[in-house]
This record gives sequence, structure tokens and C-alpha cells, in this order.
Amino acid sequence: MKKILMMAVALVMAVTVNAQSEKGAMSVGGNINFGLDHGYNNIGLAPKFSYNFIDHLRGEASFDYFFKKDDISQWGFNLNLHYVFDIKEKHGLYPLAGFAYLHQHVSIPTPYGKATANTGHAGFNLGAGYEFRVSSHFKISAEGKLQCLWNDGESGSRGVISIGAAYIF
Repeated sequence: MKKILMMAVALVMAVTVNAQSEKGAMSVGGNINFGLDHGYNNIGLAPKFSYNFIDHLRGEASFDYFFKKDDISQWGFNLNLHYVFDIKEKHGLYPLAGFAYLHQHVSIPTPYGKATANTGHAGFNLGAGYEFRVSSHFKISAEGKLQCLWNDGESGSRGVISIGAAYIF
């Protein structure tokens, strides 16, 4: 018990206040996403915007577009909350949780033309990320999240790994 308490105190002491985690800080940037879904993997791009509501707590909105692969194209949006733990001067770690929506369009050629279908999946995101502040106005990040999605009573999940950069203002 004493070791756990000492580790907790050390962690709290290591967390420092940083300007990028203060109330009112904003950033705009983009990610390269890698979607991982039970043997179906795809790559996409995502512009993003974040705003710090209070010190260390920020909201992030992003729009994901995944490039067409195997007759399937996907797009979606995410509204997530991050609680940023500033570790040392330029490093931050954060858990994330939020809302996810993923739209899929399938277009398969047949002898009679194209067969198409569209489905939408709503759910939530759970994950974590790391950011490195290159300067007071620029950061790079890596993030992993699990999207738990539902449609017509059916549920599923997919992983998304992202690397990105953002301008801080």
C-alpha cells in the first residue's frame, strides 16, 4: 500500500501545468488514420479541432474520411473528451472518451450494373493518446481508440490508430 501511495504522489508531482492544457487553448490540425476491423484494414485522413474547456480538459471534433478499398468507402465523425496529463515540459498523455458515427458505402459491380448499400453506425470511442509539443504553436500526436458501434441491433467494434499534427493558438 505504501508503494502505491508513493507512486501516486510521484505521478501527481510529475504533472505540471502547461500553456497548451490551460482553459481557452485551441488547436487545429489533422491525422492520418489506420482503421482496423477484423481483417478489413483501411487508411484515411481526418481534420480536427480542439478546445480546452477548463485546465487539462479539452473537447475534440474530427471528421474521418477513409479511402475506398474493396468496394467499400467510409466516413465518420467523432466528438471526444481528452483529459491531458502534462508529463515533463513538452509531453502529454491523455485518456479519451466520446461519441462516434461511421457511415459505410458499398458499391459492388454485378452483371446487371452496380449494387449499392449505405449503412450508418453510431456508438462511442474509448482510447488514449500521446502528444509532443514541438514548439509553443505546434504539436505532434499518436492516438489509439476502440470504436464500439451499433446499427439495427447489431454491434461491432473497430480499432483506429492515428498519427497527427496540429497548430496551437
